[in-house]
Amino acid sequence: MHDAQAGPGSDALELEGVGKRYGHVQVLDDVTLRVAAGEFHALIGPNGAGKSSLFNVISGLTPPSAGRVRLHGRDVTGLAAHRMARSGLSRSFQVANVFGRMSVFDNLRCAAMRTGGLGYQWWRALDRGYGVAQRARQVMAQLGLEPRADRQAGELSYAEQRALELGMVLATDARVVLLDEPTAGMSRAETTRMMELIRDTCRGRTVLIVEHDMQVVFGLSDRISVMVQGELIATGTPDRIRADEAVRQAYLGGAAPELE
Repeated sequence: MHDAQAGPGSDALELEGVGKRYGHVQVLDDVTLRVAAGEFHALIGPNGAGKSSLFNVISGLTPPSAGRVRLHGRDVTGLAAHRMARSGLSRSFQVANVFGRMSVFDNLRCAAMRTGGLGYQWWRALDRGYGVAQRARQVMAQLGLEPRADRQAGELSYAEQRALELGMVLATDARVVLLDEPTAGMSRAETTRMMELIRDTCRGRTVLIVEHDMQVVFGLSDRISVMVQGELIATGTPDRIRADEAVRQAYLGGAAPELE
């Protein structure tokens, strides 16, 4: 594996020999990766490469079968998803994951309350003054969703729902953010707008993003890692990945777009 790792002590997220097996099927094999604090890092690869499985392990949805996961130097291997969220890591999903019958404001307020470990107990959050409403309004302003504050999330356009989901990730005030195909299904104009939102709202955070749109990948990333059949085959700067022959070979004949 070609690698350009971050310097010692600067890692927000570290994976060491991570493996995942379902019965006789090995979906992740010895994945080792370091993501530096404040870095925008893309994870790409053909369909079925194991990208979502890796996200599930990192975010605590499924435990690894082998290896370690560290968050800011702390071993968080096997922590449940809600404990990972309280440790400062939050993620989005491939399909917009919002509460369709709740307002935009309440979706964001609900997400913000999870930072304090209060779950969805609104009355406690409001009574104890956790600044939930203030945080929700701040995120709405960042995303340009203030005019939609009282609209049910299910009434928003698809692109607006994806923006709201990004807002729900940000409302937790997580310092490490995992974004799973945030521009999937969008038009070129919508994709460009989402890129701008991610770049502006996630500045200063550590971002690991799975994305198939190479314009997004090369437009946002400081470094890129390539996964094929559950293994990382390359990690490096966008220019290095674009020129890597092994990476190009991995995409030949597949459904993934050209690396341009």
